[in-house]
Amino acid sequence: MIYKICMVFTAETAGFFCPNEKCPDYGKRGTGNIMLYNRYGRDNRRLLKCRTCNFRFSERRNTFFFGLHTEESKIKEVIAYLLDGKSFRETAVDAGIDKDTVLRIWKRFVAYCEESVDGLLKEFNIRLEDLITLLYQRGGHSRRSSDAAASAGGRGPGDFWGTFCGDEEIGPEEGLCGEHK
Repeated sequence: MIYKICMVFTAETAGFFCPNEKCPDYGKRGTGNIMLYNRYGRDNRRLLKCRTCNFRFSERRNTFFFGLHTEESKIKEVIAYLLDGKSFRETAVDAGIDKDTVLRIWKRFVAYCEESVDGLLKEFNIRLEDLITLLYQRGGHSRRSSDAAASAGGRGPGDFWGTFCGDEEIGPEEGLCGEHK
């Protein structure tokens, strides 16, 4: 009977790793060193513990949601509103939360996206412009058709980078704003 409990337990914590940089098992997933230590909070989150160094950490550690007290569904709703082009104030009213909370969520989202994209680009040695072109081609859009959609008021690369970069103009030959070259 103990064997079955350990198997379920291992499967439940297999995706986690020790976030303590001083631990010999730092960053290693699925080694069996992570155990469920306790549960906490109103959402009954898991508090995990590394068996190697006894470091305790939240299941949300090293994720976008770590440190944000707003519900995940509300955070996803806020991001969806902002990506649809709503202002921070409109999003706050529609989501029923404070404007400063919306701004804090958006800043965290942009920083998380930049870190993720930078890591992927470095890992695969790809230029950002090549990645954007590839994504639009895979989505069935050509560069010209998406530029035409952007000028017609639809969503195109100009709208995408406008969301992240503000009102800075993006030249059709460049494909990126000055900050993302």
